[in-house]
Amino acid sequence: MAKPIILIVDDLVTSYESLVRNIAQYDGGRLAREFDYQHLDCFAEVRQWYHRNRARFVALIIQDVDFSHTTDERKLVDYPEILRPLQRTLDIKCLQGFLIYGYIRQNNIDRIAPVIFVSCRIGMESTSEFSEFIIRPGYGLCSFVPESAVGEQYYPKIAAAIDVLAIRPLTDEQRRNWITKHHMVIGRARKMAFLAYEIERIGPSDATVLLLGGPGVGKELVANALHRCSYRYVEGDPAREYPLAINMAALSPNLIEDELFGHQRGAYTGATGEREGILEAAQGSTVLLDEIGDVAQDTQVKLLRAMEYHRIKRIGSSHELEIDMRIIAATNRTVTELQTRFRPDFYGRLVQHCIPVPSLRERWENEPPDNLEADIEDTARYITETMNANPRHKRHLGIERTAVKFLRQVVQQHIDGSNSMFDGNVRTLRNIIERAYERAQYDGSSEIGLGHVMPALGMARLLNAQTAAAQTPPSRGPDQTLLPASDQPQAQDDKPLQTGVGTLNLQAIECQAIKEALQKTNNNQTHAAELLGIHRDTLRRKMTEHNL
Repeated sequence: MAKPIILIVDDLVTSYESLVRNIAQYDGGRLAREFDYQHLDCFAEVRQWYHRNRARFVALIIQDVDFSHTTDERKLVDYPEILRPLQRTLDIKCLQGFLIYGYIRQNNIDRIAPVIFVSCRIGMESTSEFSEFIIRPGYGLCSFVPESAVGEQYYPKIAAAIDVLAIRPLTDEQRRNWITKHHMVIGRARKMAFLAYEIERIGPSDATVLLLGGPGVGKELVANALHRCSYRYVEGDPAREYPLAINMAALSPNLIEDELFGHQRGAYTGATGEREGILEAAQGSTVLLDEIGDVAQDTQVKLLRAMEYHRIKRIGSSHELEIDMRIIAATNRTVTELQTRFRPDFYGRLVQHCIPVPSLRERWENEPPDNLEADIEDTARYITETMNANPRHKRHLGIERTAVKFLRQVVQQHIDGSNSMFDGNVRTLRNIIERAYERAQYDGSSEIGLGHVMPALGMARLLNAQTAAAQTPPSRGPDQTLLPASDQPQAQDDKPLQTGVGTLNLQAIECQAIKEALQKTNNNQTHAAELLGIHRDTLRRKMTEHNL
């Protein structure tokens, strides 16, 4: 397996060579052994590299800012439209690194790789003009090599920053720990490694966190993990083992403030006694405000005071109460929508720590097929082991490899845009496996097989068809596109997504799985049957059906 890679974007190959040579001396050469390094000298090369290396695990980008040594000005990029209002008083060579960074982020070439800026000679006043452009919700971390890092301190400072900021694939032990401790199957995908990194980075703090993601991506699981990473988590304590959750969209506007802040006796007709709200009840713990995007502006003002000063006022009370709780908010709205719906002060306070939770498609797009199949197998194993622990189930079941391969094929179709089966994201995948488990229990089987998964998938497809007409096309992301359509990086062009159910040719998927097994075993039917998890006679019958 290829090592994670660090991209060094610099106009001088000699700077790249010096950097790599000095990194090799850090901590006995550990960083040199842990990562591969790649030099790129302009944005066009960056775009081309990502196009050719979709499945590579990019751990970090080291971005030179000053490209004064560039002799071929055709390699330079100019201000994007989003920065046109800025005063263009500097030569674009002096800030080329910022512009390259902007195109990488805004055009979704890579929004999560941490970036270390080096050779920044334009001064802090000019750098501040780019701060809003550089730091956006959902982007990976940015860091600058300090001005004090000169001479012998320069390269060690960069190496130390790499060691701290670089995203690494999770080890087998780390993935098992995430399942055991947080009940999350993180898997091998880079975006999930980034998610785990963000949870572990922000979780121990007391900061307010906003989770962004569509329905079914697992925002509540992420909120639970953030809580478990903090000192507020107390195992076995009903009040502090999990965040106290409230769905803002499920309550009428008249009830939201009562649920949040509570009321005094006589505050309104029917208020016969005192009642503490969820913010007060969560003393010492965490509150999850789900669907925060639907909260009204007058409630935003009161929530803002609770977040900033940790003080609330019950309805009908003249006195404030001091509270000790942490707020985690979640929404399926985009950042652009939140900017228009929220007061500026509330929005600014809420998005200081913003974690995007990837959809099923985002999670596995541009990932190697082996990673996808292994992650689905881990997910299926976790779900079946969880259901096996239920004493109502008579038998402990596993899952056949054929069923895993079949699920991988269907999920891959969804990623490619050939079906919309998993618009419900990981929740849909979980439901299919759970229904297949139940069918296997009824059948008296010892494993979940293809015959159990197909009907469960068919039912999910039927339910999807019933709701497809009511679904609206997904909104654009928070950032406008910077490059003309003709110049968009082809590596990141999304294939057209079908808004309907799409097609799901189960026979074709089964046939493809058999072909792959035969190819991997050099047409050895016995070994192919073992690989597929079926009997050799069943394989021969299937080969006859598919004219193989």
